[in-house]
Parts: sequence; structure tokens; C-alpha cells
Amino acid sequence: MKNQKKYKELLSRIFLSLFISTLGLYALIISAKYSGAEYDISDGEYFITWSILSVFVLLAINHVFKK
Repeated sequence: MKNQKKYKELLSRIFLSLFISTLGLYALIISAKYSGAEYDISDGEYFITWSILSVFVLLAINHVFKK
């Protein structure tokens, strides 16, 4: 039962980091567009930026909930 709880907690942290990084990436892009910047970013660059941002958010979440 403890392992199942740990896996659920880990999965919830991963999904939370993916969700937060998605919101953060779109907030950065929208704020840059409002300030007049134009970006030609490919899908691959979005994916790389999104994955790196989600790893950073996951590390931050794990640091906050560290025992």
C-alpha cells in the first residue's frame, strides 16, 4: 500500500509540473506578444522548451515537498 501511495504521489507531481509548465510557457509567449515581440518557433522548439520547463518545475515541486 505504501508503494501504491508513493506512485500516485509521484504521478500527481509529474502531471502538476506538466500543467504548470504549459501555463507558464503560454504566459511567457502571450506576454512577449503583447510587448511587441514576434517569434517563429517550430513545434520541436516548443516541445524542448516545454520539457525543460516541466523538469525545472518538477524539481521545484520536489524541493518544496522534500521531507
